[in-house]
Amino acid sequence: MRQQGAGRDRPVGPGSGVVAAPGAAVEGSRGAEHALQEAVRRTARSPQGRMVVVLHLSRLAPPGPRPHHRRVARAILEDTAQRHEGQVFALANGDLVLLCRAAGPDRAQPARPAHGPAPSDPATLPDALARLLRVDMPDPTRVTTVWRLEESLPALTAYVAERLAESGPTMPPPASPGPGLAVQPAVVDALAAIAEGKAIADFMQRQTAVLVGSEKRHGPGPNAPLRPLYREVTFSIAALESRIAAVGQAAADPYLFRHLAGRLDRRMLALLADAAGTGGVLDIATVGRGAPPMHINLTLPGILSDSFARFALLCRSFGATVGIEVTLLDACNDAAAFSQARRVLADAGLTLVLDGVSHLSLSLSRPCALRPDLLKLDWSPRLPELASEERLQITAALERIGLHRVVLQRAETEAALRWGMAQGIRRFQGRYVDAMLAAGRTMSCPHAAGCTLRQCVERAAATGAAGRAGCAVTSLLDGMAPPLGPGLHPAPTSGGGPPGGAAA
Repeated sequence: MRQQGAGRDRPVGPGSGVVAAPGAAVEGSRGAEHALQEAVRRTARSPQGRMVVVLHLSRLAPPGPRPHHRRVARAILEDTAQRHEGQVFALANGDLVLLCRAAGPDRAQPARPAHGPAPSDPATLPDALARLLRVDMPDPTRVTTVWRLEESLPALTAYVAERLAESGPTMPPPASPGPGLAVQPAVVDALAAIAEGKAIADFMQRQTAVLVGSEKRHGPGPNAPLRPLYREVTFSIAALESRIAAVGQAAADPYLFRHLAGRLDRRMLALLADAAGTGGVLDIATVGRGAPPMHINLTLPGILSDSFARFALLCRSFGATVGIEVTLLDACNDAAAFSQARRVLADAGLTLVLDGVSHLSLSLSRPCALRPDLLKLDWSPRLPELASEERLQITAALERIGLHRVVLQRAETEAALRWGMAQGIRRFQGRYVDAMLAAGRTMSCPHAAGCTLRQCVERAAATGAAGRAGCAVTSLLDGMAPPLGPGLHPAPTSGGGPPGGAAA
């Protein structure tokens, strides 16, 4: 195969020296590694003015690298390659490698377009890529490596040799759908069909958020009690996907996922309407009997639908205060619909919760302008390591919102609770909270000796009878859990720590 370029034929493929047109990425099963090795050998004959930038996506811990990280990073590198006579290599372990000319005062720069950004300088790539990945890799110095060939050719050669010596790719291959599900619309239809089934409770989960201590005090002590605030009920997308062997496919296309969310909205509203007054796990009317309020996730079209209008009337008839969670992305994507939805919720006397707010969102925008009743801030291990200027921005944003309106969600570790309490946050949701609540239940449960902590966590998260089987005191799963302070750590058990599982 040959490709035209710059007025001459350019050979394409491993061993050819030039593997594709400038800017195009080379990838494949070890093909990119061999192509990079050949390109380095050829460039080593005249290394002056040449450089390599390696983006170490392989160093990101799960769930990174996220799909958008790879797409955006690749676009940045390919744009730089086009401007600086370079080439991008997508290696099997996930790393992206740019080999190009270094910008310098002795080299003519491409003309700046009349509209748009100035040509990219390869030397600025580490900073740009570090900003892209800052949430998932707190130490930006580990994101990229820059080698000047005339100075660091041995280090680059060793890196390429290590990649070639690897026995196989470490990047997981894209999940393949099950039989008959070769296209994503079919996956969405299949997931929605499962949600319409009678056993849908087996594919739902709930999680309790808590208030730590009392806000009347200056700060909670080491044994401050936990008071349940609400229980968020969601469809488990992971459980639905596992039924049809399509793990990771539901959210692969954001537009199709939005369509799926709309179909799940209707199912959720119908389920809650059917369960109202029955005394079951999904009964919205149990709040007055000692259970905390229920929260559900809905899209803006779902809130503005006739199904929701009927549900809101039902809530009013039972005196049920239900929280409706809307993502920040949805709210910003359609400001007019969000404004209308906010009025609908206010008229119905229901709580508006702004979900999916990262600390970067607090720095770049003002979510408080959306006037939510509660705001759910995503915990990130990056938060305790922010620079002083960023910490001040986060503190100011939280003060504008009001700490009594902030829930720190995805609190999976003790570090999350400690950071939140240091900021004055008293509301938390996450797996560490689940484990503490389970530990509190086992302290007062007469049958605790027959259960593990993991089993108690899983049964409390279940909404169906099958998931709660084995619990002899289900009232503890549904009622107000015994007080347990954050200073009392959940004891490890043979069953392991609390389970994962992302909510819808």
